[in-house]
This record gives sequence, C-alpha cells and structure tokens, in this order.
Amino acid sequence: MKWAARKTAARIALASLTALPGVAAALLGAAELLAVPVALIGVPAAHAADEAPFTVGVGRSIHDSDTVTQAGVAAALEWLGVGSVRLDAPWRMIETAPGQYAIPRWLDDAVDTARARGVEPLLILAYGHPLHGGDKPRTREAIDAFSRYAAFVVAHFENRVRLFDLWNEWDAHTGGTTEGSADDYVALARVAYPAIKAANRDALVLSGGISSLGLGRGWVERFVALGGSSYVDGISVHPYNFDAAGASTPEAAIATLDRVHAALGSSPKPIYVTEMGYPAYTGKGGVSAAAAAADLARFVLLASTRAYVAGVWWYCLRDQGTDRANKEHNFGVLDAAFEPKPAGEALRAAALLIRQSGRFRDESAGNARRVVATRAGGGELELRWRDDAADARLLADLASLVAPATAPPIARGGR
Repeated sequence: MKWAARKTAARIALASLTALPGVAAALLGAAELLAVPVALIGVPAAHAADEAPFTVGVGRSIHDSDTVTQAGVAAALEWLGVGSVRLDAPWRMIETAPGQYAIPRWLDDAVDTARARGVEPLLILAYGHPLHGGDKPRTREAIDAFSRYAAFVVAHFENRVRLFDLWNEWDAHTGGTTEGSADDYVALARVAYPAIKAANRDALVLSGGISSLGLGRGWVERFVALGGSSYVDGISVHPYNFDAAGASTPEAAIATLDRVHAALGSSPKPIYVTEMGYPAYTGKGGVSAAAAAADLARFVLLASTRAYVAGVWWYCLRDQGTDRANKEHNFGVLDAAFEPKPAGEALRAAALLIRQSGRFRDESAGNARRVVATRAGGGELELRWRDDAADARLLADLASLVAPATAPPIARGGR
C-alpha cells in the first residue's frame, strides 16, 4: 500500500463525538428531578468563540476485551457520559509476522462500541515486539518497523479514530521495556510522525504519555531542546503524584502542568493529560474511596480552567482486581464488577457539567479554591474547596448540581 497516496474522506467532527445517544431524555429527567428549567440544562453550552473544547475522558485496560466485559464497558461509557476513551493498540498483537498486519477483532469492536455511544477513541501505539528486539525501537530497523505498524493502524482506523498516543510512557519501564531518553524518542518520532501523517493527514499525534518520572527529570525540557515539538501535535503527560511526599494533592499536579506548559516555549502545543488517578488502596500513597473521588473532581475542574489543557483521561474505567493492598487493582472509577465507586459518580458529574457549561474559570485565592462556569442559557454555577480541608462538602456540592442516575446495566445484572 502506498501510504502517501491515501486521502482523508472526511474530518471527524469533535462536536458530533461528544453528543451521547439518548442524552436529551437523560437531561429532561435531570431537569425534572432538580426542578431546573429545561432551557438551562437541556442543551450543551454554546462555548465562547475563542474557547477550545475540553475533553473529559477515561482510560480502559487491555484486559477488558472479552465479550462480557465489552458489554460492561459499553454500558459504563454511556453511564459516565465521557467524551473519549483511551485504549491500547499493541504492536505485538497487530504485526502478526514480519511486515504482515491484522487488527484484532476486539480492538475493532472496542472502537466501534465507543463511537456508537458518541465517545471518541484515543489509541495507544506502543510496546515492544519480539520480532524487532522486544524493547523500545531504537535501531533504525526497529524504528522503521514500528513506523510501518503505526501507519497501518492509523490507515485502518481512518475516519474512525483521529487521536493517537505515539508510545506510552517512553521515559519509564511501562510495557516491560527499558527506560527511554528524550533523544531516543525524538529519533523515533522523526520517522513515525511523517509515516502517520502520510496514512492520515488529519490524525493528531500525541507525545506518548510522559510519566511523572520524566516530568520530574527534565524530560520535557530536553524534548523541546531537541526540536521534538515538530514531530507531535500535542504533549501527552501523566502527572501522577499520589505517592509524592508533601506534594500529593491535585493542586500540586496542576502546578506541574503549569510548569510543563511554560517549558514548551512561546508556541506551545496543547497538553493532553492522558492518564491521571489516585488509587483507593491500603499501600503507600493510597487514599480512601471518597478522597479519590474528591481528588478526581479537584483535578478535572482545575484542569478545565487551563486553556492550554485539551482534556483529561482518568485512569481507569474499572478496578483490575479486588486486592485492596494492590495499587494496580484500585485505580478504577468503577469496581471490578462495574459497580460505581464514588470516583465514578464524581467523573460522571464533572463530565456532565463541563459538557453543558464548558470550561470552568479559576477564581481561587491561595488555597481557598473557587471555580465558576456559566450555564447554557445563563446563570452561574460554582464549586469551592480548600487544599488542606476534608472534601465531603465538595462531593456533596458536585452531586447537587446533577441528577442521580442508576448504575450501568451490567452492574445491575444486565447485559
């Protein structure tokens, strides 16, 4: 296939991807329950002409790919009302033999399931392949092989997927690989980015989820100095800080985003927070379920006030196990059985409010936080909290602004 010859038939409109099927009925119900005029709550806000949309999304695990789990994911996405879902498109599963490619059925289904519910997919192009050394692609042979795989995936999903993470946490060990430098990453992006654009010129390529490790070690600064911004359309970051001694608050994570934005220079690319989360577990950095929910709300609301942040994809959709002492089992906004946790309620509320009213404005004074948004049709809504106080009031206030909803059907035993 001549990748350069491919043409895009139609640009995917973001607005059409963020309107959920059945949302009108849900909002009519919300208006009735809250005694709010339908004119105020029944349609998305008309955003200011100079206001870029803000995406509230969620990440899903590659382990959620069997038939029953797919049904749970579909129900959960619709219940949450998020605008996007991030998921893996692993190299090792797609290049089935040297130079031969096939998209797994579960991945096609996952993309179609999301899009059918108005949820925009974001695909991760990542991880090593045993045919090409098994580690991050650093040799020219491996870089070329990775770029061919990436171009195949992007071409296959043309007109269905426009957002792509070029790797996932290159700076870390994620995916069983060795840590990667900014120099190595720019060498990859210099080849992969034009290959992706040749496959679909409308694809948006993100910088592969720079982890909190890299963010704290000057990875972004080195990436910029090497000219890396020329080979991505957005900067993808994972500012986890739940185990950062003395700096584990959502507000501290927002300060990290501000620093990254400043490091990008005079013509910065938008920042995509493609992973963020607080594990409700019993180990180091763990918090209660209620605190995890409040931390989610604080981070998402404040991130929406930053015009340079394109969106937040919370990690992750559901718990990957039931061991309360295992960090990786406890990041979900739903539990392993798809029952909503407090974080799920908070994500649903934040997504609904931002979809209706657009970005919030930050009118904080020190650690006394106040964010304000304008409702569709007029009138303001506000939320307040303090960095150093309990968050029960914030969660109650957030819940009061949206109508309650029953759990996703799969959590109630439906399919």
